[in-house]
Amino acid sequence: MIKTLDDKFRLRRAHEPKVKCRAIGAASDFMKAMANPVRLAILCVLMEGARTVGELEDVLDVHQPTLSQQIGELRDAGIIFGTRRSKAVVYRLADPRAGQIIAHLRLLFADSEASAIWRGAQFEAGNAMEMT
Repeated sequence: MIKTLDDKFRLRRAHEPKVKCRAIGAASDFMKAMANPVRLAILCVLMEGARTVGELEDVLDVHQPTLSQQIGELRDAGIIFGTRRSKAVVYRLADPRAGQIIAHLRLLFADSEASAIWRGAQFEAGNAMEMT
């Protein structure tokens, strides 16, 4: 018989499966860090080469505050890193696994009508209209 909410919570937790494999936890955390449309788009662009926040903003047509927040998430996860060049920070991929995962995703979700960003086309910052 369940007497309190604490007892009910303990009973429910006892039946939940627990994954003790560190590799599964690490893979799950890595995919969570990439699992956002803006973060995924940032990574797609960075696969083609290093970019400043301003260049990413132009290419992705994402407002700077949102872009900065998502860059922070990727940086904190160790997937990208930035290097200061005078007043700008240039971002690039830090973890090659991100590029490998995106390459597989592009194969699995191939779409001839997808944006150039998804297809991995080379482009110049400032030509955001060509990205759609």
